[in-house]
Amino acid sequence: MNKTSYFFLLCKRNIAIMVLSNMAIGLMDGPMRWLLPLLLMEKGGPFLVGLSFSIANLGDTVIALLGGQFSDRFGRKIMLVISSLFYTIGSLLLFLAFWKGSLNFIIIGMIATIFIYGLSGISSGSTLALITESISEEDAGKALSLVSFGGLMGRILGSSFIGILFRENPVKALIAMTVFSAISVLLRLQLKETLQLKSMGENISLIEHLKGMINAVKMLGSLCILSIVALIILNGLSLAICGNYYSPYLTENFGLDSAKVGMIFSLLGLIQLLLTPVAGIVVDRYDYGFLNGLILGNVLSGGFLLVFSLTHLPFVAVLAMIISSGLGVFHSIGYDVMMAKISENRFRATIYSGMMAVWNGMFILGPVVGSLLYSSNPQLTFIIASVLLLATLMPIGKIAYYFRNTALNKRI
Repeated sequence: MNKTSYFFLLCKRNIAIMVLSNMAIGLMDGPMRWLLPLLLMEKGGPFLVGLSFSIANLGDTVIALLGGQFSDRFGRKIMLVISSLFYTIGSLLLFLAFWKGSLNFIIIGMIATIFIYGLSGISSGSTLALITESISEEDAGKALSLVSFGGLMGRILGSSFIGILFRENPVKALIAMTVFSAISVLLRLQLKETLQLKSMGENISLIEHLKGMINAVKMLGSLCILSIVALIILNGLSLAICGNYYSPYLTENFGLDSAKVGMIFSLLGLIQLLLTPVAGIVVDRYDYGFLNGLILGNVLSGGFLLVFSLTHLPFVAVLAMIISSGLGVFHSIGYDVMMAKISENRFRATIYSGMMAVWNGMFILGPVVGSLLYSSNPQLTFIIASVLLLATLMPIGKIAYYFRNTALNKRI
């Protein structure tokens, strides 16, 4: 069993910077996860919520594909800095929208902000690559959980602080969020590049890089690739269908105001914060510990989401939502470690970003489906989402079969 401590990992430069920069982003991103859907629902109903996030994730899907390839050719650091810049631009745009004041300008500003936030997905592969290349492979789970810990800490503080401040003065709240995201940019400028210079695209065209990546993926075999894709589709579609409707559902069905919803999301962030280091330990403790993470973060999470969708008791609903969402950190850490184990430095960000593009693609279709479901029957929205999560047991079983029978002989 690996005895490397969290403190030792936190002393590493890149890990520490990513923890702090993710915390700064979390202070801004945390309230956005429930505030924007709530505002969009108030201004234009469920269809506007679905349409807005579908538009945003269209850009996110495309940019994820490009970001991974650029990261493997030109470096991780530049993609991470650009990602933070998108967050800053988005926050500034939303500030200008509320400062201007008119209803139409606010709606356009919110949609544009969500789209720009989606572009921050350019760093999805770079984050995984930089972290796993900064430490030994057996510490990947704990290192990834540390970085997630920083982001969740920011979300906890941000959800409460920005939620209360927004209720009193929206413009001041948005100024604070812009400052937090700008701090993240400054921190990421201090990162140390991990991609070896010889593999940073010297004399390698983008087409040649893509051909090499495709050949590497073929080496894994269809069983593994299709199972991973199925897992991504089911997980992503579930979150995309219901993720934007938690705050409106709590408000409309149980009469909770924005301040209470903000506190609930802060509590959710606290649970995720506490479970994140646990997830890192669970995933790193065994050779195939990431499989346990996938089961907890999908199947068990789906069970609690089903409880949330069926209960009419406010306390049970809030508790089930918190547990279901909290368990999601096990999927995140388990999935990232799995992808790190099957990829090598040369194509790591490209492979990961390619899979992330598939996941993001679900957020183009999912919000529209979710808006239709929510308009007809809010409860059905969460029932469908829970069934999709429960169905991930099938691809997870196939992935387990692949890893236990090939012992990673086909590393890409």
